[in-house]
Amino acid sequence: MKSVSSYNRLRAQVLLLAIVVALYLLYSNYSSTNSNDNSTPPYSLYADLNQKEEEIGQKFLESLQLIETQKNPKFVLFRQHEGTDFGNQTQEILLHHHLALQSSRFYIYQPFYWKSRNEQLPLSAFLLGASQERAVPASFVEKLCPKGSDDVAHIKIQSTQEDLWNTALSALKRKEKCIIVDNPIIDTAYLSSPTAESIWPLFQKHLARWFQWSPQILDIVERTQAQLNLRRHFSNLHGEPYIALHLHRKEFLEHCKTAAQQHLGFTNWANLPAILSTTLPPRLNPGNDSSVMEHCSPSLSRVMDAIDRQVRRKPYLRSVHIIHDGVASTDLRKLENALKNPGRAQRAGWTYGPIKSLTHSAMVPHEPEEVDFLVGADVELARRAEVFIGNGYSSLSSYIVALRMAGDLVVAGIPEAITLL
Repeated sequence: MKSVSSYNRLRAQVLLLAIVVALYLLYSNYSSTNSNDNSTPPYSLYADLNQKEEEIGQKFLESLQLIETQKNPKFVLFRQHEGTDFGNQTQEILLHHHLALQSSRFYIYQPFYWKSRNEQLPLSAFLLGASQERAVPASFVEKLCPKGSDDVAHIKIQSTQEDLWNTALSALKRKEKCIIVDNPIIDTAYLSSPTAESIWPLFQKHLARWFQWSPQILDIVERTQAQLNLRRHFSNLHGEPYIALHLHRKEFLEHCKTAAQQHLGFTNWANLPAILSTTLPPRLNPGNDSSVMEHCSPSLSRVMDAIDRQVRRKPYLRSVHIIHDGVASTDLRKLENALKNPGRAQRAGWTYGPIKSLTHSAMVPHEPEEVDFLVGADVELARRAEVFIGNGYSSLSSYIVALRMAGDLVVAGIPEAITLL
């Protein structure tokens, strides 16, 4: 009798263990299909792109020797900030490329730093213009700018914000073939200052001419617009015109608290006068903690007010696509319920009723090896939207604003189609 009881206990324990293992495997499978942590970086592609960058760079240098006026080319290598996010890093690269071309030097570009894996990836996997137009990869530095050469100058550029750009241009007009700038020179403080407004007109033209995403990013964007039925602004293609809404993850709240304590205003290009005028009332007062928090960490009702503003202006907009980088600070379920509520739509003055379609970043179709390109795809989807609603304290929103204002005629230069929360 005792042996039977022991057997039953053992059997129950084995069964319980099997259930626990099954639940664990089920959870693991669910997590892996719903998380970017299961991504498989495309290292084979990256190796091919590194080789292609070398080949393009070599052909470019050879072509210069065939042009009489370019037989003595000059180059510049800038020190970049370390560990910055996607938006800040790409903006810094684009500004360095712009500064190099303005000073009649060729741009020596560096790999794109992927912070979460502490890896350097080929820049051409993300941006084409800055990696192919009047530019060569950093692997050519030793060949072009050998250590100890009298034709290589290491400099530091120090200046007030008001004079920074002109000081940099003057420094780059030195006679040496290569200039290596040993300190980072362009940061958020500078781009958020009134001085940055003076460099915007030429940078706007630079973006319009030289900015270009990689094929990897554009493939995801085209696939997403087709599958989620999102139509590019002013396009005759099938799909719905849409509002792109950028929401931050909950951790952004800590950044907002810091911004309030330090009385910080909006970041980067969100401070352009034409963009500041699009801010949802009340006007931002950086000296008031409550005002900063209201704009930096907007409530659901404030997000809805911003959408109301644009839908009343363009009543045919019936689709919203949310750009987010994780668990959004605004509850997506509550937002969806509000957007699809007929009674609320009527009270808010929406001519054609509530929103029909709500999509978001987690619904973007992609393969595991494409995860690295999703942030770029998010930015381009926001750039192509008929309307963009973003956060003035976000570097990514600021980057999207710059690309929309400087893009091609399809989406360019329409401040009224932007609302800052």
